[in-house]
Amino acid sequence: MVLLMLYCTFAKNPFGINALKVFPYAEQVGHFVLYFIIGLVFTLDYAKARLPHHSKINQEIGICVTTAVLSLLMEIGLMMKTGFNYDLNNFYAASIGAILAFLFYHFWLLHPMRHYLYHSIQHHWRYQHRKKKRQ
Repeated sequence: MVLLMLYCTFAKNPFGINALKVFPYAEQVGHFVLYFIIGLVFTLDYAKARLPHHSKINQEIGICVTTAVLSLLMEIGLMMKTGFNYDLNNFYAASIGAILAFLFYHFWLLHPMRHYLYHSIQHHWRYQHRKKKRQ
């Protein structure tokens, strides 16, 4: 996911589109959606790795901050490569997307995903093997 984002950011015209007329602030909406998805994927991946234990909120916040810092680094790298002025609104949109991904996961998606993933992992052969060792 991150490699695809890096390619689309730094490749010169990756989709072969010269000019596309869209609504105002479309770039900021794109940053918001992109970093919302990236923050959600990172957080879900972390939560799945922590199963059967609960994920820690300070590490989830760290993932959110890391996603926002990634957006800042991407903007700085793009500015250095292309010479464009840095647009602070893109960073704000990306940071809001990362924060809302954390809030969306923590307040709406946490328990349904834990329930789904926990019951799917109980039948996994590694879990069964650990269960037999404990007995």
